[in-house]
Amino acid sequence: MNPDGKNQPFPFEALCAKAFEEIQISSALTVWEAKFGEVPEYLDDPEYVFGSLAEDYNLPFGPEVRRNFFRFEKIAAYWQSADQGSELVGEFQLNHVYSRRLMSHTWEGTDDWERALYKELRIFDNTPQTGSGRMAGLRATPGTTDPEIWFFDMRQGAMEMELDYGTYLDTLMVTKGTIGWQYLFCDAGFGDEGFTPVAEGLKEMLEVFPRLFPDHDYADLKARLRERL
Repeated sequence: MNPDGKNQPFPFEALCAKAFEEIQISSALTVWEAKFGEVPEYLDDPEYVFGSLAEDYNLPFGPEVRRNFFRFEKIAAYWQSADQGSELVGEFQLNHVYSRRLMSHTWEGTDDWERALYKELRIFDNTPQTGSGRMAGLRATPGTTDPEIWFFDMRQGAMEMELDYGTYLDTLMVTKGTIGWQYLFCDAGFGDEGFTPVAEGLKEMLEVFPRLFPDHDYADLKARLRERL
């Protein structure tokens, strides 16, 4: 099942469908994956999902999470520039908000603070195809209505991002999952020699995407990149 955007009660699904269409019709990109997963039984009903999260896990998520509800177990894209000399690559794999995959299932942490944090981070975006080890998580602290968003890579560890869940997803649609866009909302990452390919990819994205996708505004992302280089 693919959302068609007509009479769409789940607006984020329509945004994803539009993003998939944008990358698939662009001759500048080679698209390896752009698809919606299955709809899990019982998890297509937002009232049931958010009621269960609140009652069973003490996670009474507020409007910022609720307005971005999608029904699919995952929504995934993987693409790269058609230019063989390019550093521009993108990937995302969004998981259903009810997913109970915690960061601690993958990374134990190096100290008590990290171990406690990783037990609260519910992974909602990751990069299995590129194998970069980068992923984003909601900090599911009991009682939270507006969860913190954290980004993880194997070099820096977990970094709190300067945005909320809705802004993360909106920016993901604008960047199409360009690898490393999350660093534009983190304090760490830039200045490291190993970060050079990611920085080059982000620079290329912000040079190329305004032309490929003129309906989107890249001004804030350009300003953030300038601040960090």
